[in-house]
Amino acid sequence: MLTTTPFVFALPDTDDAAALARGHGFEYARCLMHPSGRPWLLLNLPRHLPVLVSSDQTTVVVGYADLDVSALDGYCRRARSVDDLTQIQSECAGSFSVYASVGHTLFASGPALETRRTFVAEVDGVQVLSDRADALAALGGLDLDDVAVITSVCRGVPHPSDAAPMWRGITVVRGDQFVVVENGQSVRTGTWWTRPEPVLDRQEGAARVRDALAAAVAVRTRGGGTVACDLSGGLDSTPLCYFAVQSSEALVARTFFTEDPGGREDLEWARRALPSMPGVTEHVVFSTEGIPGFYQDLYGLGVPLDEPTQAGGSIPRVRHMLHDDLERGVRLHLNGLGGDHLFRGVRSWNHTLARTRPRLAWSRARAEDIPSRVPAWTTAHQLADRRPYQRWLLDTLNLAARGIEPPTLPRSDDWSVPLSMPSWLSTMGRDQVLKRLRDAAHTPGLATDLAGHFDLFTVRQAGRLARSMGQIGDTVGVSYEAPMLDDRVVEAVLAVRYEERDTPVEWKPLIKEAMRGLLPEDYLRRTNKIGGSPQAVRGYAANYPTLRRLWADSGLLDTDLIDCDALSAQSSPSVTQTPSTHVHALTDTAIFLQSQQRPSAQSQDADLEVVS
Repeated sequence: MLTTTPFVFALPDTDDAAALARGHGFEYARCLMHPSGRPWLLLNLPRHLPVLVSSDQTTVVVGYADLDVSALDGYCRRARSVDDLTQIQSECAGSFSVYASVGHTLFASGPALETRRTFVAEVDGVQVLSDRADALAALGGLDLDDVAVITSVCRGVPHPSDAAPMWRGITVVRGDQFVVVENGQSVRTGTWWTRPEPVLDRQEGAARVRDALAAAVAVRTRGGGTVACDLSGGLDSTPLCYFAVQSSEALVARTFFTEDPGGREDLEWARRALPSMPGVTEHVVFSTEGIPGFYQDLYGLGVPLDEPTQAGGSIPRVRHMLHDDLERGVRLHLNGLGGDHLFRGVRSWNHTLARTRPRLAWSRARAEDIPSRVPAWTTAHQLADRRPYQRWLLDTLNLAARGIEPPTLPRSDDWSVPLSMPSWLSTMGRDQVLKRLRDAAHTPGLATDLAGHFDLFTVRQAGRLARSMGQIGDTVGVSYEAPMLDDRVVEAVLAVRYEERDTPVEWKPLIKEAMRGLLPEDYLRRTNKIGGSPQAVRGYAANYPTLRRLWADSGLLDTDLIDCDALSAQSSPSVTQTPSTHVHALTDTAIFLQSQQRPSAQSQDADLEVVS
């Protein structure tokens, strides 16, 4: 019985689909019908999530979109085929999915950067579309894919395997594509989005970024009421807080600080920015000592997740904050997730720059390599590398097969973070992961150049993280949103030339330029951001016994894919070092698996709209 997990199911207009809707015993809050009277769209969504339906009830937009019924009807009238409905996705601000049923054709699309996703599976001979892989798997009685699950404990899982569903029989629709089901059987996809060429200078790009951010925030706040926004003092959440002040009725700004050395620096920077936001209703300041710590309370979280995610370890802290939002009458909370992915440069940019501006690329690359004592000949060799994506990927997999650990930071000739496999995977586990990744290695990269691929790969990963963070909010009843990752915002950033978007000698210059004249000049001089490593070290040591129990009870250690003795020996806490990224990934995967084991505990706080 699917009574607690939020979901959307889109069914074709066939007798088999109608029988499927009647016969599987799942519950939903709202149902839209095809003109034939058969069920089309089954929705079980939190009350805070907007749902917009066209006047003829053929097209539905789920999520935050800069649309009203009149505008949506206009798109429907102008569409000569369902494929033309992609204009809604490509033109409107926000983060949303579009579903349509025209004749015997079913259509769905979602954000290019995958802050929402679309999945397809055949259930009882019917092609069903859904925004949740776990709900679709439950509908079809599909089994978990053990190899996909164990692959998720690795670091640097490459495209396209990084986005693979965790269940056999489910296909994911890539964010830049739409999906069409004809007559309930034939499934095809098409491309609706391509990244813009990086041609703008910093000033032009900053103006577009500023306008896109303002629109992304406004489309969420126009519903009125009190809005909460992170105000970390960094250059990601602070601009959002500024725009939220301009477009909301009341705003609660939230700043967290730690008692570690330098831990109050964020609070100091937040207070520097506040004079430019006189409309802030309340500035709530919390010490991290008063909220769940790192690795604390991760057992039995009761949040339904449909993929392993870095958001898993954040659930107790985020939920604590969102419950406090509820007590203050807040139903929408904005976070700055995505800013680091958009506004900080990576070394692969230099590889692409070397094709057209070799002197500039060399200067930038050496500025980044010299502090790491990388020899000049190594920098030159990396910038000259001409391997296509598939060749690089196979080379990376071969190194992993030989047990060669890649550097922590990607090199200039890396298309993404190279694969790193935990040393505690069993031989069988390593072989199965490598075979799965090699089988997918024929897939082209997301772009023909390193910088283009790296950008899309990392921003899409951020989009999926934001999606998972939103799932935490859904269980509480607060919309937890990341406007930085809206398609229109990302497009504005990607349209800026690499050398203008970031430099090795300045901290996030593009967003600084976008906010110049809006935020105080002394605030825009910020050059760094404090991390949470000391808290992670302490939290891991304090909660290690519970984490071991979590790993064991998830079922991960019951397979032949993990060497439990090696894991026990290599996962012991250190008094000086943070846990390895593989331990993070193992914990995230265990949290996902546990969320699938306890459906009765899921979404206990969900605020669902029940409509007959």
